[in-house]
Amino acid sequence: MFDSKLRKQIGARAKQRRQELNLPMSYVADQLGVNKSTVQRYESGAIDNTKKMVLEGLSRVLDVTPEWLLGETEVFNAEVTDELELKIRDSYRRILDLFPMRLNQQESDFAKTLLLFMLESYEELIPSFESASEKYGDARNYGDIPEMLGFTSDTDFRHTMYLREIMHTVNNLKEASNVLQEFTLNPDMALKRLKNLLSFLPAETRS
Repeated sequence: MFDSKLRKQIGARAKQRRQELNLPMSYVADQLGVNKSTVQRYESGAIDNTKKMVLEGLSRVLDVTPEWLLGETEVFNAEVTDELELKIRDSYRRILDLFPMRLNQQESDFAKTLLLFMLESYEELIPSFESASEKYGDARNYGDIPEMLGFTSDTDFRHTMYLREIMHTVNNLKEASNVLQEFTLNPDMALKRLKNLLSFLPAETRS
């Protein structure tokens, strides 16, 4: 395939995938460290997009393989399916790039323990959130159950039961906020309290 045709094919596939993920050109440009106009020219095939560095960059940002961009396969083995998943993945990468942090040992221990607590709290939330959404996330008819339990409406019943399912994580987030504020007043106590909170999370989240 001539270079001009290959460039257009790579560009067309890159654009297709970007639009599937609902990503603006500016996002791709930021991730690649280039101007938005450069991404536009990559997608149109106006400039060379066949270079290894460009192909690997586009593949990483769009979560596809270089082979797919080149048209050598129809399977791109994507691990993410939408814009939010992609941005979450990129956020993880940026967080990891923060280490090692420019903090003293105590501050570093606190910051890392807080991050671990937040992540494990989120991991604990997902099953509860799924369960709450499945049971109480729609306007289904609960018959006489709400009235028997003292609720004035199905809406009040659903709201209360929904919160009950996820309340542990809600409380965790409140505790994280409190302990973060406490750190400036008593770092030793704040770190000890945070580690104690972490120890009460289900063991399977740390396996």
